[in-house]
Amino acid sequence: MLIKSEKNLLDFIKYSPVVIIILIALLVNALIYFQNLKNFEKDMEIYKKNYIETNKEIIKLHVEKVFSLIEEQKENLEEQVKKDLKDRVNEAYAIIENIYNKNPNTKKETVLTQIKEALRPIRFNEGRGYFYINNLDGNIVLHPINPNFENTNIYNRNQNETIKSIISSLETLKNKKETFNNLFWYKPNETKIKYEKITFNKVFRPLNIVVGTGEYLNNIRNNIKKEILQYIQNITYGDNGYVLVFDYDGYQLAHIKKEYIGKNRINLTDANGTKITQSIIDKAKEGKGFISYIGTIMPSTGKPSEKITYVRGLQNWEWAIASGFYTKDMMNYLEKKEKELKQINNKSFRKILLISIILSIVLILLASYVSNRLRIFFNTYKKRIKEEIQANRKKDEMLYQQSKMASMGEMIGNIAHQWRQPLNLISTAASGIKLEEDLNILTKESQKNSLDSILRATQYLSKTIDDFREFFNPNKKQSLVSTKSIYERTTDLINVRIQNHNIHIESNVEEFVIYTYENELNQALINILNNSIDALSALNDRKRTIFFTIKHFDKSKIKKRLNPFKIDNTKEYLLIEIKDNANGIKEEIKDKIFDAYFTTKHQAQGTGIGLYMTYQIITNHLNGDIHVDNTNIPFENESFKGAKFTILLPIKDIVN
Repeated sequence: MLIKSEKNLLDFIKYSPVVIIILIALLVNALIYFQNLKNFEKDMEIYKKNYIETNKEIIKLHVEKVFSLIEEQKENLEEQVKKDLKDRVNEAYAIIENIYNKNPNTKKETVLTQIKEALRPIRFNEGRGYFYINNLDGNIVLHPINPNFENTNIYNRNQNETIKSIISSLETLKNKKETFNNLFWYKPNETKIKYEKITFNKVFRPLNIVVGTGEYLNNIRNNIKKEILQYIQNITYGDNGYVLVFDYDGYQLAHIKKEYIGKNRINLTDANGTKITQSIIDKAKEGKGFISYIGTIMPSTGKPSEKITYVRGLQNWEWAIASGFYTKDMMNYLEKKEKELKQINNKSFRKILLISIILSIVLILLASYVSNRLRIFFNTYKKRIKEEIQANRKKDEMLYQQSKMASMGEMIGNIAHQWRQPLNLISTAASGIKLEEDLNILTKESQKNSLDSILRATQYLSKTIDDFREFFNPNKKQSLVSTKSIYERTTDLINVRIQNHNIHIESNVEEFVIYTYENELNQALINILNNSIDALSALNDRKRTIFFTIKHFDKSKIKKRLNPFKIDNTKEYLLIEIKDNANGIKEEIKDKIFDAYFTTKHQAQGTGIGLYMTYQIITNHLNGDIHVDNTNIPFENESFKGAKFTILLPIKDIVN
C-alpha cells in the first residue's frame, strides 16, 4: 500500500516531464522568436550602414569622375590651344611661302601685298580667329580687325603691358624661328575688358616678317564648359542617380530635369527648412563632403524624399558638382526583409510547437511506463531502504564521534601552539632566578620582574583557554576597550621575547575607545608579532625593529590608501599596521602564509596554525580584512625591506 507522499512522487515522475517539456518548448520557442527579432534589428542596422556607405561611395565616384574629367580638360586646355594655333600659323606660313616662291623676280612690296590680300579675309574659330603680320622692325603689316593699325610701328605706341609683351616676342624672334606669347587684349567689339590670349608667331626670313594668330582662353574654356555640362546632363545610374551642377551664384547648370537648367535656385528650401542650394554651395566652397536634406523630387516617384548628397567644389570655375541617393529605396527593402523574417519566425514557431507536442506525447507514454514500473518495485525496495537508513544512521553517529574527536585534537593543537611561548617565558624567567641565586647576584628587583613575567605568562595561559573556548562560542560579547590597552596588553604578553632578542618597538598609537572582542584581537596581534620576532632573531646586521601603528580612518581616506581591502558601507574603521625590518617574505610563499599548517619553520618551532588562526579571527570573528605585503621601511637614515601586516576592522562605536 502506497502512502500519499509516495503516490505524489510517482505522479510527479509521470507528469512533471510533460509540464517541463512543454514549458521548455514554449520558452525555447519564445527565445528563438525574440532572438530572431533581435538579430533582425542588428541585420537591419548592418544593412542600413552598408547601404549608406556603399551608396556614398557610388555617388562620390561619379562626382569625382566628373571632377577629374574637368581637371584633365583644364590641364590640356593650353596645350590644345597652342597646338591649334601652331597648325593655323603653319597653314598661313605655307600660303606665304607658296606666293613668295611663285614670284621670284617680283618686288618684295608687291609679293607682300599679295600675301596680305590672301590672308586678310581668312577667319576661323567661329569668326574669332584671324592672321596678323608684323615685320621684325616693329611695323604692323597686316591687322584684319583693325586696319588702321597697319603701317604703324609698335615701338612708337604707348608702352603698356600688352605692347611690351609683343615687343618682347619680336625681340625673341630675331634669334628664333617661332614662339608662343601670353598677353591680354580686347576682343572684337569689346573694348572695355582685356582677356587673356595666347598667340603663336613664326618668322618668314626671306621677307623679314612675322605671321601669327591667337585665341582667347576664356572662349576655349567656355566651349569646354558647354561640352562638360552636356556630358554631365546625360549621366544617370540606377533608378534615381544623376549628377547636378550649380554655380556659386545659385544658377542650375546641370540637372536631370532640364526645365531647372538656367534658373537661379539659391532660395530652394526643403520641408525641414534646410536651404538646399545654399548648403550645396557652402560645402563646395569648403572643398568636398557629404550633406543630407529632403530632396524636392525623387525621379522614380516624383515626390520629395530624404537624400544624402556628395559635393565637390571646383573653385576656379566656381562650380558645385554634386550627386546623391534617396533613402526611400533602402526603407522599401527593409520593409520587405521584415516581412520575410516574420514569416520565417512564424514558420519556425509552428515547427517547434509541433515538435514539442510530439515529444510531450512520447514523454507522457515513457513517464507512464516508468511510473508503473516504479510502482511495482517500490514496495520491494521500501524495506531495503529502511534497512539502509538504519545502517546509515549508525555510520553518521560514528562520523560524528570522529569529527568531534578531530575538533578536540585540533583545539588541543592550537592551545599547545599558543602555550609554547608563555611556557618558554616561564622556564626562562625561572631559570634566570635560579642562575642569579646560584651566582649570588639575585636582586629583589630582578626577582620581582621575573616573577611578574611568570605571573603574566600564567595569566595568559589561563586566558588562552578562555579564548579558545570563546572561539567556538557563538554567544561571545564585545567589551569596551581602548586602543592603548590593546597595544600595551599585546606587547606585555611577549615583552620577555622582545627583550631577549634585543628588539626595539616603534609605536604610533592614536588613542580612542571602541567595542570589540579584545581577547581575540590580542591573540591575532600576538601571532603576527611572534612571527616578526622569529624573523628578526636571525639577523645581526641591523637594529632589530618592529613598527606598531594603530589609527582611526574614515571611508574616504581608506579608498585612497588601502585599495586591496574590501570596503563595505561602514563609515569608521580601525587600522592596525605591524611592520618589521627583517627582509620581508619571499614572494613565492606570500600568498600561502595564511593557510592552515603552512610553515617555513622546523616542526619543533611552529605548526603553521598561528597566522591561520589570525586570519580566521580577523575575517570571521571581527568581520575585518587582513593583508600582507613587502615594503621599504626608512629608519635611522637607512632603508630596509620588511613585511607589513595591515588589519582593517569596521567599528560602529567610537569613544574619544
